[in-house]
Amino acid sequence: MSAAQVQKHTITIYLRYLMRYSFFILLLFSGCANVAQIDRGLLAKRIMQLDPHPEETIFQDEVRAFREGAIGGGRAVGGGCGCN
Repeated sequence: MSAAQVQKHTITIYLRYLMRYSFFILLLFSGCANVAQIDRGLLAKRIMQLDPHPEETIFQDEVRAFREGAIGGGRAVGGGCGCN
């Protein structure tokens, strides 16, 4: 390979990385949005939360604890014995 070919290959690799990183940065910034004040009430509803029914989830965890014979371990790593 000549020096010109090596330089061309290096520039090609550099441009590929540049395009990948610019795509990820563009993707990162496209998730930011300004929400109008009138629409904030809609976004604050329970259905838009990660857990829209926390009372039901607590009840299901309690039922599961009685059924499995262990307490905890529903959302964390490890079992209900307390050992991590």
